[in-house]
Amino acid sequence: MMRNPGWVAAALVVTALAVTACGASPGSSGAGGAYAVPTGNSTTPGAAAAQTAAQTAALKVARTSAGTVLASSRGLTLYYFTQDKPGSGKSVCTGSCASAWPPLAAPVRAPAGVRLPGPLGMITRPGGLRQVTINGYPIYTYAGDKAPGQASGNGIGGAWHVIKIA
Repeated sequence: MMRNPGWVAAALVVTALAVTACGASPGSSGAGGAYAVPTGNSTTPGAAAAQTAAQTAALKVARTSAGTVLASSRGLTLYYFTQDKPGSGKSVCTGSCASAWPPLAAPVRAPAGVRLPGPLGMITRPGGLRQVTINGYPIYTYAGDKAPGQASGNGIGGAWHVIKIA
């Protein structure tokens, strides 16, 4: 039986900070890790770390007709758009484009033991949605993919591509 609930909260904060510290930061040259894209404001740093760790969805790896790819926490294939300029902090896919290619919302973390093709980060879209980036590219799902393992958006217009995992 726990006699001091404050110790439980402190232990969770320390665990969350340790997990975050072990991952890649947006400015690092390393790839992957357990970097959690922050989600919002909090009154205390410890509460923010615990809240982020509790609300962060883990990405997955999926086998598709396009190969082994990165997928959302629901198993849907993830894509990047070559018309986006990496590192610009913006997505050119808005309006009807964003309806067909929904942005992947932050926060997320890399799947355990998987080396991503670049560091995780995020941008803030018009309207306030925080979108995940990998190696500076905003990341999307495709509305045409209805189930895990589908990659029907790969190659559309010569500009939409899956995120391959080696």
